[in-house]
Amino acid sequence: MTSTPTPDASRILADYVASTRFEDLPPAALKSTKRSIFDTVGVMLAGGGPHANAQHIVHMLAQWGGTPSGTVIGHPMRLPAPHAAFANASMAHQYDFDDAHDEAVAHLTGTTLAAALAVAEERPGTSGRELISSVLLGNEVICRVGLAVKGSLYDYVWLWPAIVAIWGATSAAARALGFNADQLQSAYGLTLHQTGSTLQCLYGPGSDVRGLRDGFSARNGVTAAFMAEAGLRGDPDALDGRFGFFGAFFRGEYDRARLLDRLGQDYKTEGITIKAWPSARETHATLQALVEVRDQHGVDPQAIEKVVLRVGATNLRFCEPAAQRRQPTLRIDALCSLPFCSAVALHHGSVRLGAFSEEGMRDPRVLELAERITWEADDERSHDGTIEGGDVAVYLRSGECYRHTVRHAIGHPDFPISEELLVRKFIDCAALSAHPPGEAEVRRFWELVQNLENIEVSEFSAAVRSLSTASQPV
Repeated sequence: MTSTPTPDASRILADYVASTRFEDLPPAALKSTKRSIFDTVGVMLAGGGPHANAQHIVHMLAQWGGTPSGTVIGHPMRLPAPHAAFANASMAHQYDFDDAHDEAVAHLTGTTLAAALAVAEERPGTSGRELISSVLLGNEVICRVGLAVKGSLYDYVWLWPAIVAIWGATSAAARALGFNADQLQSAYGLTLHQTGSTLQCLYGPGSDVRGLRDGFSARNGVTAAFMAEAGLRGDPDALDGRFGFFGAFFRGEYDRARLLDRLGQDYKTEGITIKAWPSARETHATLQALVEVRDQHGVDPQAIEKVVLRVGATNLRFCEPAAQRRQPTLRIDALCSLPFCSAVALHHGSVRLGAFSEEGMRDPRVLELAERITWEADDERSHDGTIEGGDVAVYLRSGECYRHTVRHAIGHPDFPISEELLVRKFIDCAALSAHPPGEAEVRRFWELVQNLENIEVSEFSAAVRSLSTASQPV
């Protein structure tokens, strides 16, 4: 007897994405996805504003022309689907405020919503339930691909969040196009050859790429889907093959069971983090610990003699080189500079978007406080993985010292942000757009997203464009 070859994981994922019905999706995952869709539109409005670098992408793409089908969030024009996906996803990470899955080391909805919306708008009559399904299933693929990788972020040269996100973008676009499993497997095979991004943009200060990277994933995922729709065949062993994704990018070091077990039963998307603060998620537990010390003990920032952060391998990289991390000159560098973000948290009592404006990054009170932020390497923190726990000691000039530890910051599924805080976050983000909407309009948009399965994508798109073009009094 001959054994039947095990299908490539890309085939199993293709069967799952193509065959899962909206009615099969669990209520908790649907609720989480609606929150993420709402939140992502807000961070895209901030990231598409006049002070963000994504505007250069938008202007570049607008000059290229093409069929104007796709909404560009925060802007009046429309662009061809791959360009719209590129533009919108490029906005999502400008303030490092987009949703994430801590354990999978992944950012999600900025890529999947950009891809799914761009494709759905090319298909008149597409339902809101198909948009939700496309985003949710794309997010599930991202989570599982990220969870399957063994080791930690810096064990490989590749920028893990970016190269796992493209598989979700392809999944979301293909689902919105109504693909069968054969077509989606081909799209995955075409995705393999459009994947790539290295840690250099995270490791070294001075690059805009980290803020724009999700645009590449969304654009390339949409392109792969359209290529498959045109009849082009991709490699059928895109994930498990000898030179497939895991073999080529991760030395074959992956857990296939985490990728595929209980697929369609255990939804990893229920564990998505929605951030309460901008800045790299890796820094958040430390920032949470500092905010709690400040609040619980009524600490006056001017009374602080020094702060000692105990950091593992991940956050040590966000502390050094010390001079550049304490006084970053680019916003995207400031967002992953732990000494600077710590000074912001202690000075303001939270981590505000305004701290990452040109004026905010020059605030002498924050910069002077950052000089009093020090750190020590702690191997115990490294055992936490990429998302380290926070361990801080705040020393006052009076001689008092407050030591505090936390495992997870606000936004984690065990510590989620409230609906009201989510709406306030949207309002704060939208205030950075070219035409900020009023609070009443934002709250109407929240209600529309909660009812998304009962409307068409065209109504959702119209509401997004309204947020982008009309200002109302708060």
